[in-house]
Amino acid sequence: DNSNVLFNQDNYFKFGAAAQWIEPGTTEFPKTMPFVRVQQRYDALKKYGERINAAKETIVKIGSAESASDVPDKEDPIYQLRALGLMSNSFFASENTGTTNELMLSRWYINEMYLRIGDYRAALEKGDVKGAKDCYSYLNKALNSYLTMVNRSITSKVG
Repeated sequence: DNSNVLFNQDNYFKFGAAAQWIEPGTTEFPKTMPFVRVQQRYDALKKYGERINAAKETIVKIGSAESASDVPDKEDPIYQLRALGLMSNSFFASENTGTTNELMLSRWYINEMYLRIGDYRAALEKGDVKGAKDCYSYLNKALNSYLTMVNRSITSKVG
């Protein structure tokens, strides 16, 4: 059941399994990236770039939270998770390709961020320091995986 996430059509929806994390700077997974016009990617980066940076900064900031009150709810727009999804649409899908596996994968990473923010906050509420640390680690892996995928599509002509 994929009803508890932002984007219900993601990697889990299509393949029924979690994806692997992508290490920053690697190009081994996914093997290929879909072709999307440079202008489409450029326009998306111009439109959503600041929001992506704000999302990244917010996630880094909550990593030092000492209590659940320092972590906004996962539904809070401060995380800009929908903007990440809109940028994914422009980077990994086009009129010619439609919904690609890479788009589904990027949505899965966004959904993981969404779920891990909630888990992180819940662990802090319970006072579970180790659990909170684990949740934040997975949140960070999801963010890095998403950014690594997006960065592969940013060429010198785009960004």
